[in-house]
Amino acid sequence: MFQTKITSQGTISLPAALRQKYGLKIGETITIEDNGYLTIHKSSDLAVLRAKNSAHIKENAVPPYTGMGLEAHVIEKYGQK
Repeated sequence: MFQTKITSQGTISLPAALRQKYGLKIGETITIEDNGYLTIHKSSDLAVLRAKNSAHIKENAVPPYTGMGLEAHVIEKYGQK
């Protein structure tokens, strides 16, 4: 268990042992969740998430960020017109 103090400006410091254990770097973003108690999550780098999810994405799939919505789904499922 680790203890830390809250400063007058509302900030906290994470102990060095935890920063090293979880590979937290200066300037990195973490998420604090309030679900009846506080939970701290290490935010994943977008490139790391994309690499993990790449195995589940079809090679010729229309990316969801094109804004095509339903049209993209129909093209992916049934092909071009």
